[in-house]
Amino acid sequence: METSTTPANFLVLGLGNLLMNDDAAGLQALFELQKRFPNREHFQTFDGGTQGLSLLHIISWADSLLLLDAVNIGEPPGTVVLIEGDDIDTVMESKVSPHQVGLQDLLATAELIGDRPKTVRLIGIQAQSIEMEMELSPAVEQGLAKMISYADQLIRTELEKQTKS
Repeated sequence: METSTTPANFLVLGLGNLLMNDDAAGLQALFELQKRFPNREHFQTFDGGTQGLSLLHIISWADSLLLLDAVNIGEPPGTVVLIEGDDIDTVMESKVSPHQVGLQDLLATAELIGDRPKTVRLIGIQAQSIEMEMELSPAVEQGLAKMISYADQLIRTELEKQTKS
């Protein structure tokens, strides 16, 4: 007797504020990825903006969560990093912008009620400037392609796993 496995729900969540230059990097990456990967039954992309705890119902759907955001990890501006698991909570302690307080609370609340996705990853890009401007700094603009490429590869890998399920 053959048993079928339901594919894991995979969510890509872009975060940031489009009005505050480098804080928009996660959203800009998301918008490009949405052109490449349309939503389907077990794969969704979502513009989380700066919504914080109001995203709880969105992430509770996911078994696997990929966050895209600007970070402050003390690296040169434009540096792209992949952070996984509990290390994400540590990275969020060094906030780039106020919405990251909401992200920390969101993940903690999801864990508390048993809705934290099994796999949580963050592709972050080191911000240079968070000002009320609508353009990325040159360093972050240059690093954005690498951020998108990392996310693209990760999404393709996850979608391949889904097709094998």
